[in-house]
Amino acid sequence: MEVHVHTVQMTLFRQMAQERHWTTVETFSTHFARAAQELARQTGERQLAGVNISQRTFNRWMAGELRRLPQRDTRIILEHLFQRPVAQLFAPPDTFPTAASLNTGGAFDDPLVVASQTQLLMRSGADEAVLKQVDGALQHIVDRYEREGPQRLAGETRALRGALHTVLSSQHSPGVHSELFRLTSRASGLLAYMAVNLGAKPAVAEAYCAEAETLAAHVGDTELQMWAAGTRSLSLYYQHRYAEADAAAAAGIKLSPSSGQAIRLLANGRARALARLGDRRGAERAIGRALDLSEQQPALPPGITSCISFTPYSLARTLANEITARLSLDDTDEVLSCAGQIDGLIEASDSEWSRALVGLDVATALLQRRQPEVDRAMFLGLQALRAGTTPPITSVWQRANELLGRARRWHAEPEVSDYAEELRNWRSRPEATSIVSGSGTELALQQ
Repeated sequence: MEVHVHTVQMTLFRQMAQERHWTTVETFSTHFARAAQELARQTGERQLAGVNISQRTFNRWMAGELRRLPQRDTRIILEHLFQRPVAQLFAPPDTFPTAASLNTGGAFDDPLVVASQTQLLMRSGADEAVLKQVDGALQHIVDRYEREGPQRLAGETRALRGALHTVLSSQHSPGVHSELFRLTSRASGLLAYMAVNLGAKPAVAEAYCAEAETLAAHVGDTELQMWAAGTRSLSLYYQHRYAEADAAAAAGIKLSPSSGQAIRLLANGRARALARLGDRRGAERAIGRALDLSEQQPALPPGITSCISFTPYSLARTLANEITARLSLDDTDEVLSCAGQIDGLIEASDSEWSRALVGLDVATALLQRRQPEVDRAMFLGLQALRAGTTPPITSVWQRANELLGRARRWHAEPEVSDYAEELRNWRSRPEATSIVSGSGTELALQQ
């Protein structure tokens, strides 16, 4: 008769569980659940709090019988609990994996995993490999931003920033040192932009902007300094502090007037703020300079660039901002002309926010014409409110309310009543509550 003997593989997981006296599933599950709830609060990913470990799974882990890496949610909770990468937890205790081995199974595909592993890997000497992965993770957040929104991505970004901060003061080669500061600046800059879109307290956006600028200045990254200045201007604009928004954008432009980053500062920063202040000449000069500078660039991104992208504005994104400035100047014909130029790109874009914002601007322009087109304006307004599947951002919410304000003189018209009702329903959506009230945003963005 053949007897099968099950041998126990000593792993770092088993060693640490024994050291902490977590050798029963009941004891281990108590600590695992506590870590899951803590991580859910930190990241805003509520599903993490409901992850459980079965007796069978725990027995396999203790025996070292890991056939594959755990699922993503389980993986990041384990890494948060033990402060070790999963690939290290289920390896022999005296083994420290390289960056390549940790990347097995897509471990670096999730920014939260990158965040939990960065400090350990930096200490292992895999600096360049880790920073390349972090750079990719930040770009992945930018690429997903207009599909998933800041509500979902703020936690990931904050985790990355926190991990980068843990190694800022360590000794590194000059090249790694510069890249580390640049990446941390980018992470802070993204959080500043998300704070604006989430309607967080102005101090939150300003703190992240200041950090991004300081880190970028430390390594002489002028373009990143300009990007942060543009985000500060954006924040001031949505606080209705238009003179300060213009000044912030102007200060950014002075750093490098011919840089591609100056296009955003001119179109999104100066032109829109000056138009709100009623400075037609200044606004038109800013628009003209933005368009001239666009022509002078060797190359610009195609289509509608992401609003949070670190790349220079595409021409279509610049024209979208000109539409908003022209609307404030009551140049309704120019609004409709610019909208016509980018209509195809807007429709082809996967940016729901861009479609909504341009649609709301055009709708408002139709109400400002000498012969207002109320029916068409309200139709476009309803389209804008119903088009999005991602939670609304501050700018969309404000623009939608401004349209209703313009339409109140026709309040008896059924189309206006329908739009007002849709806006009320939109406001009551759970995912819109934090944008409207400004609540619920500080947890995801807290430093």
